[in-house]
Parts: sequence; C-alpha cells; structure tokens
Amino acid sequence: MTTLLYLARILLVAVLVVVVWASLKQTGNTIAGSDKIAHFLAYMSLAGLGLVSFQLLRNQCLFMLFCLALGGTMELIQGQLPHRVMGWDDMLANSLGVLTAILVYWPLRGWIDRLLGRGTTAATSGE
Repeated sequence: MTTLLYLARILLVAVLVVVVWASLKQTGNTIAGSDKIAHFLAYMSLAGLGLVSFQLLRNQCLFMLFCLALGGTMELIQGQLPHRVMGWDDMLANSLGVLTAILVYWPLRGWIDRLLGRGTTAATSGE
C-alpha cells in the first residue's frame, strides 16, 4: 500500500468519525443555509475518500450505498434527539454530496489509480 493510499484511508476513518459526531452534537445558531453546505461538503468528502480508498468497483459502490444510508440514518436519529431536528433537505444535501463525489471521481479514476500506484482502474482490478 502506498503512503498516499494509507493517508487516504486514515482520513476516511477520521472524516467518518467527524461526520457522525457532528450529526449528533448540539448545534448553535448558524447562518441560514450554511448547514446545507456543511452537509454537502461532509458527505462529498466522505464519499470521495471512500472512492479513493477502495479499488474494486463493487467495494466503491457498497461504500457509496453506505454513505447514503449513513446520511439517512443520521437524519432519522436527529429526529429523536431533543436538541436536533430531522430534515429532508439535509438528506438531500447529503445525497447530492455523494453524487458529486462520484461525478468528480469517475472521470479522474485512471489518473488517481496511477497516482496511488495501482496501475489499473477500479473496474478491472483486485483490492
């Protein structure tokens, strides 16, 4: 495993922990709409790091489904917390972040694989 891939996987775990923590913590006053940007960026980062961290297309797809499920689950849990509110618009922002990560990653996947020393694209190689 190359150093860059190792760093991507460490960042993936760190971002996952921060996303879950931020989803459950009490929030303060925010500028209107800024939380949607935060949701979008958090899930785009999480999904993007997942796409980089996993080489097999199957694993990448499974992680994208995990990201979507996580976004929905966190919103449902927020609806049960006294200091948080569930929002369909937050779920949409989460999902759009995942979709954007896929759309940015997909045309760059060959270059990213070469940068990480993989040599082949995610669709045809092993993990």
